[in-house]
Amino acid sequence: MRVGEARELFRQLTKEYFAGATVAFTRQSRQPKADLPLVTLTPGNVKRPNTPNYETVNGTIVGNYLSRLTITIDLFTHGSPIKDEDTGQIFAYENTALDDMLAFADYLNSEHTVQWCDRKDVSILIDGDAQDLTGIVNDTTYEYRSRLTVFFYFTQKAIGAASVASEASILYPTGEIDEFGEPIYAPGEPVETESVSGDFRDETDEEVIPVVKTEFEQSSSGGGSKELADKQVGWFNEVEFTEGGSSNE
Repeated sequence: MRVGEARELFRQLTKEYFAGATVAFTRQSRQPKADLPLVTLTPGNVKRPNTPNYETVNGTIVGNYLSRLTITIDLFTHGSPIKDEDTGQIFAYENTALDDMLAFADYLNSEHTVQWCDRKDVSILIDGDAQDLTGIVNDTTYEYRSRLTVFFYFTQKAIGAASVASEASILYPTGEIDEFGEPIYAPGEPVETESVSGDFRDETDEEVIPVVKTEFEQSSSGGGSKELADKQVGWFNEVEFTEGGSSNE
């Protein structure tokens, strides 16, 4: 999963909760001003190890980077209306920004979101406290404002000898066959439908073996090439050591 996909996944999850609000990324060029309520997402830096964990998939080397993306969520709202008991007229608005953000935090920690993360192979961790920024930010455009920061964990895959092949190069069997009787493959690891423990595997549950068909898409900055994506190197899975030295055979 690349950073752009990770950002969009979190935006979709946020929009699912704030169905009655505008949810948008900040720092977008020429983005029109939205009406309230408004939820903005500000992706930060990505933290990942210097070197990946390597594996071989169908003879192709694949590096796995456990990555952490920081995302700041800002909520802007008019608040909840307060009405006069006698006239029923609204004379003020109560600050509900912090309550609204804490309710969103409950949603992020819910079983629904945990299962969503499992399906998407990601995880979400709240960083620090929810903050009420109403009295800190002097802005007459929005009455009330709150903030929450989360860590969004995902795995970036570097595929091939030069690590420039697209992640869509790894294909998984769909369980279907084509008109010639050959299995059909597609990007994206299939979702497990049964829970397993340890090394247990149902006798009817066949091992899912992916294949690699090199796909390449040059970056918007001109990075990478088809020649690099097609490069091959030698690889091995096992090494045999001989006690007392090596023999030349």
